[in-house]
Amino acid sequence: MRDDPFFENVVRKTLYMEGQPADFPIFYYDYRFIGTYFPVKTSRARNLLPHANFKPIEIWPGTVMIGITAFEYHDTSVGPYNEIAISIPTIFPPRFFFPLLSAIAMRRKGIMHIYIHHLPVTTDIALKGGIYFWNYPKFLSEITFQDKGDNLEVILKEKGEMILKLNSKKPLLNRSQKLEVHTYSLKDNVVMHGLIEAWAPKLGLMMKGTIAEIEFGEHPISKELSALNFGKTAKGVVYAEGAMTKLHEPDQRWNVDTLARIKA
Repeated sequence: MRDDPFFENVVRKTLYMEGQPADFPIFYYDYRFIGTYFPVKTSRARNLLPHANFKPIEIWPGTVMIGITAFEYHDTSVGPYNEIAISIPTIFPPRFFFPLLSAIAMRRKGIMHIYIHHLPVTTDIALKGGIYFWNYPKFLSEITFQDKGDNLEVILKEKGEMILKLNSKKPLLNRSQKLEVHTYSLKDNVVMHGLIEAWAPKLGLMMKGTIAEIEFGEHPISKELSALNFGKTAKGVVYAEGAMTKLHEPDQRWNVDTLARIKA
């Protein structure tokens, strides 16, 4: 898929990480992902956000969705690897929004704004690059994908200890969608913004029934997530194969307290 029009006429820029060059956007030529969404009380989700100026996006008053999304990157410009994003849909900078309507509009348009709480990966280059350029909360882990008929099982471990096991139905790939994801991370009182442009030519969505279940281990992250008291059954699943992404360099920064823009 390296010759797909999605990657044509993209101007790339070279940045350096400890003297080593990295070309941006980073290209993800072929991968699949499964995104699962679990309802959580807003008051509990706020405990995961690092600052009061991160505002969780509610699906209805008092409830937000925690996203657990697993990526299996087959071909990228930094090599193959796997990743899991544990995220909270977030409004930043803070502003007024309508519960439910904002969430529906985001889903319909394929535009998401998220704070990433954990971002385990399976390779050293993905680990170092994510921390260096975006301050993402990454750590080295073991992430396995196993197809079981119409289901997909994903297991996340750190040093052999299970954090979570996700077992989800794979929705029928009956649609396509462009996706735009805005990520926000915080370090040393500075909020950084990252832009992800994605194209999913084969995508499926399920919102009813027992479509995905999650199981936790005894790892500290397992206990942290269990303490949120969300149901073990997801309320929504998105699945895609043959997806493509352009991961852009961080392009905006704010002082988290004053919300003033900071020059790079």
